[in-house]
Amino acid sequence: MLTIRMGLAAVGALALSACCVQTSQLPDDSVIKGVGWVGATVTDLERTEKLYADAIDLQVVDDSAIAQSAVLDALAGRDGVEVQTRMMRSVNMQIRFMSFASPSEKAQATPPVPVQGPGFMHMCYQVDQKTQTYEKFLEGGAAFLGKKEMQQLNPRNPVYYSYSTDFDGLIAEIEHVDVAALDLPQPPKNERRIRHLALATPDIERLTDFYSVLLGQPEFRRLGNWSFLRLEGEKIDAVAGLDGIVGESAFFQIRNLELEIFKFHSHPTQLPETPRPLDAPGYNMIVLDVSDLDAARALFEQAGGTIVTEPMAMDGGQIVFGRDPDKNLIGLQVAPTDALVSSRNFKNNGIE
Repeated sequence: MLTIRMGLAAVGALALSACCVQTSQLPDDSVIKGVGWVGATVTDLERTEKLYADAIDLQVVDDSAIAQSAVLDALAGRDGVEVQTRMMRSVNMQIRFMSFASPSEKAQATPPVPVQGPGFMHMCYQVDQKTQTYEKFLEGGAAFLGKKEMQQLNPRNPVYYSYSTDFDGLIAEIEHVDVAALDLPQPPKNERRIRHLALATPDIERLTDFYSVLLGQPEFRRLGNWSFLRLEGEKIDAVAGLDGIVGESAFFQIRNLELEIFKFHSHPTQLPETPRPLDAPGYNMIVLDVSDLDAARALFEQAGGTIVTEPMAMDGGQIVFGRDPDKNLIGLQVAPTDALVSSRNFKNNGIE
C-alpha cells in the first residue's frame, strides 16, 4: 500500500493548488478513533476471497460463523439470521465479507448498487502500478464499468483510474500510481492500501454537516463545488461508465481510512423509502472504532443520526448501530485496542 497521500483522490488529478485543498483529521480528543472495518455482503466467500487475495493482496485474518446473534437479527429485521464472515485485511483497513445462509426474498430481489448509489457506492484501492492490480482484478472475474483502458485524468499526475465490479456488483475504484515517476527520496514501503470508501448522496450539504460534527472536522476537502473545479469530462465518464457526469465531492479522514461523499448533479441519486437489506449483495455498513460507547452514541445523535439498536455484545466488545441522514448503516464499536476489530492495531495508521 502506498505510504504517501500524494493528494490523489479519484478526481485529485485535477492538480489543485494547495490553496484550494483543505485537509482534515480526527481531533486528538475525539471519541472516534478510526474505522474498525467495513461490511460487505457477498454470495460466495471462497470466490470472493480468491479474487481479493490474488488481485488486491487482502489477507484473511478471521473466518467465523455467526448464528443466534441479536445484533444481526435486529439489523436484518428477522430472527434466526446465520452468516459466515471472513475478515480480510490490508495494511491500513479491513473488510468483513459476509455470506448469509438464507437471504430474504427482498434481498435476493435487490439489484446491485450502481455508480451513482445511493449509499456505499465503491471502495478505492490505491496501488503501485507495477502490481498490475487492475489487470489481475479483471483476470480474476471482475468486469470493467467504463472503458477497459485505465484513464490518466491529468498528464501532470502519474495516476491511472478505473471502475470495475466484482461477482456481486461491489464496485472497486483502482488507482494505479506510477511510483517510479514520482520525485521521492525513497520508494513507499507498501505497494497497496485501501484509500477511501465512497458514499453517494442527493444532498451533500446535509451529509457533510452530519460527518463534520460527528468527526469534529468543520474544515474538510471539497472538490467540484466551484465552477472552476467542476468534476466532469470525457475521461471521468470513461472511468465510471456514465455519460455527461457532473459532480462534487467532500473528503473526511477517519484516521486510517478516508470517507468520500459524492453528489452527482448529472445523474441524481435516489434514496430508497426503506434502507437496503443487510443481506443484499453490496457494502452494507461502516463500523467506527470508538473509545467510549455512550459518548459516541450521544455525539452521533447530536450530529443528526438515528440510533437503531441498543448496545449488544460483538467481537469481544460492545456495539451500537445507527443510521446517518441518508440511512447508511454506521456501527459504533468499543473493543480492546489490541482486538482484531480495533483500528488502533494498524501500525502508524498503516503507514509502516
